Amino acid sequence: MRIWKSLLVMSILFFFLIGMVNCSKKKGWVAKIEGEVITIDDFNVRFEYYLKSKYAQQPELIPRARNSMEERKAALKDMINEKLILKEAKKMKIHEKDEVKDLIKLYTQQIVLNAYIEQNLAGDIQVGEEEVSAYYNENKAEFRNVDPDFAQRKIRYTLMMKKYDTKIMEILDSLKNKYRIEENEGAIRPIINETNMPQEQGDIGSGLPMPQIPGATIKPPTKEQPAKEEPKKEEPKKEEK
Repeated sequence: MRIWKSLLVMSILFFFLIGMVNCSKKKGWVAKIEGEVITIDDFNVRFEYYLKSKYAQQPELIPRARNSMEERKAALKDMINEKLILKEAKKMKIHEKDEVKDLIKLYTQQIVLNAYIEQNLAGDIQVGEEEVSAYYNENKAEFRNVDPDFAQRKIRYTLMMKKYDTKIMEILDSLKNKYRIEENEGAIRPIINETNMPQEQGDIGSGLPMPQIPGATIKPPTKEQPAKEEPKKEEPKKEEK
């Protein structure tokens, strides 16, 4: 239920935003649901998002996929399905609920943050083959019996995130000097006793969302690992009478 609610909020937000952006653009349409139009511009925006999400691991395939009619049909089908759900959601006035409004506000902030990061950071974060090889040679024990492709992706991701944190902390230090910040910790202090003391957590870094870096997402190797056999219990020897 929570997953569907998040998808619904994202759909509401998506069509709301592209409606604001495309109000003065082309009037051509690609689909109509009970007279409600999905414009060519709506489709083009969504299609690019569809391709980037689907081919995040292989961005080099995007140009070819962009010219695929099958991919275009799949993206349009997704948009029509979302429109159908949205029409029912609007009848139920789900978009007017305070909880949904709060989620839309939160997701809007996240979208703006990700756009800022992509524009100012993601393009500058590059990890070369030499860096990957150096990290591997220094940590060979960590990757013993690990699928080579998975090891390379994990190393590249680790190095990218280190560079990301370094860059974002530099920007945050600059912004903290630019803007006056006041904190009221007393307003957020919880009532803590010995029975509900929170566990200590490690370094949480900058606290900002990670950028969508093509090829950086880690996927585990598909090869199934053999199950470990449990040691057999020895039966006690019977004493001879």
